[in-house]
Amino acid sequence: MVRRKRGALHHSTSGSMAMPARRQETWSSDTVGWATAAMFDALPLPTDGDAPVPTAPPDLGNLPSTGSSSSSVKTINGTPAPAQAPAKTQASKCTPSPTKSLAPSATWTTCPYVVRDGKVNPDVRTLPDSPSAVDMAQSVLYNAVAYGTQKTRTYSQNVARFIDAFFLASSTAMNPNINYGQQVRGPGKDHQYGTYTGILDLRGLVKVVNAIQIMKATASPDWTSSRDKAMTSWMQSYVSWLQNSALGKEAASKANNHLTFYINQLVAAKMYIGDTQGAQNALKQYFTNQFLDQIAASGEQPFEAVRTRPYHYRCFNLEAMITNAKLGDQLGMNFWTAKSKYGATIQTALDYTMGLDPKGEDVSDIFPHVAAVAAAYGDPKGKYAAFLQQKDGSYSSQPFWFYDQSGALPNSPAGSHAKHRRDAIQEPIANVTKALSADTVGSMHQMAAQVLDDVGSGRMGFECPKVFQWAKETELEVGLRVDCEELRPFYELAGLVDPDDDLSF
Repeated sequence: MVRRKRGALHHSTSGSMAMPARRQETWSSDTVGWATAAMFDALPLPTDGDAPVPTAPPDLGNLPSTGSSSSSVKTINGTPAPAQAPAKTQASKCTPSPTKSLAPSATWTTCPYVVRDGKVNPDVRTLPDSPSAVDMAQSVLYNAVAYGTQKTRTYSQNVARFIDAFFLASSTAMNPNINYGQQVRGPGKDHQYGTYTGILDLRGLVKVVNAIQIMKATASPDWTSSRDKAMTSWMQSYVSWLQNSALGKEAASKANNHLTFYINQLVAAKMYIGDTQGAQNALKQYFTNQFLDQIAASGEQPFEAVRTRPYHYRCFNLEAMITNAKLGDQLGMNFWTAKSKYGATIQTALDYTMGLDPKGEDVSDIFPHVAAVAAAYGDPKGKYAAFLQQKDGSYSSQPFWFYDQSGALPNSPAGSHAKHRRDAIQEPIANVTKALSADTVGSMHQMAAQVLDDVGSGRMGFECPKVFQWAKETELEVGLRVDCEELRPFYELAGLVDPDDDLSF
């Protein structure tokens, strides 16, 4: 079992970047990467160098550092959130939770919180920061795409207004750090700061950068040089914080989705400020290090499969891996064919997850990733289109189907070969969908197991992931640890799916 250390179900309080704990909350998993900007001939970026992403655990010290403080944005680096006085009461007053014995503010600083994987403490709903960051990023992207396709000025003005409010206006802008993201409430000084898990709450930054590239490529009059200069300064400070702060270094040392999403943000921000070489180096570091252990031969993702909501987390890490491949694609690099140490690719992971029973989890989590893989690898037999048609007949009208196009991924297998593109389906989708009767559905039950044949018999045997070279256990979330032996079954047996399992989800 995954070991749950006593800690807090994560919370956030007001401060420099007060991201409330998303903690296993279901969010939209659509990934854009840089692909949409490519459709509008996004501007090329200059080249500069940078240091590689760390792969070993950092020395965290006592408190997070802020990294560079230079910024033209009139914000501060962040100060400790004010501690409210603990209540002078017995520990028994803390249970049951939420308790009526204490005021909320006293509870936050008196009662020790306990990590429960897959659970969300209801008091995080009182803090809108993290959902607002997600909504902002999606709104900025949609408005940018609308302006790029229709040239209606209102959409362009929306983009500028939203970015001003969230990043640039002195009265409302967030600081270029996430020092208070997913803060663990509880007694003591250690609970006055955030945790490394809060970084992924700003994963929508990729969409923001993508939207700005569309604004630039379409010569929007609303994306002024002063805005661009201010945003560049913000991004430079954020890159410095990601690379130099204790929280950033800690996220960079992980082996699961936290690291994968960290790379998303680091690379997108570096691309924005013109550090193309630094962005390329960060992607190379990821795909030649942590990625090697993230996908088993079957396509299983052991670091995600061990969680209490495995289907969600498989899809969650798929989102981040796909985004990294998309970012690389726009840098002239092909990571779509990159293989884990067991010979598996991103497509292998997607195919495996497609063949699993979500067992009560939301199957729609995977839809955007099916579209992305179809766009990147092609869908000559209509397998992916048929899957989407069976699960959601309106998939072709969804945003992810629009911005996941082979033409936007020129370095992908499908993008570089016209006959393999998603839209070059050799068998009519109607026929494939019709074929999803008893026989074809039966074959889908074995999809994950069949992936083993695609990988080949020459793959290497099980080897403990590299992260265990430095410690016997690795942390998946704050207070949630796993060791090598607990992951071993997912590497060795995950592909052996019982064809008699009911996968009619």
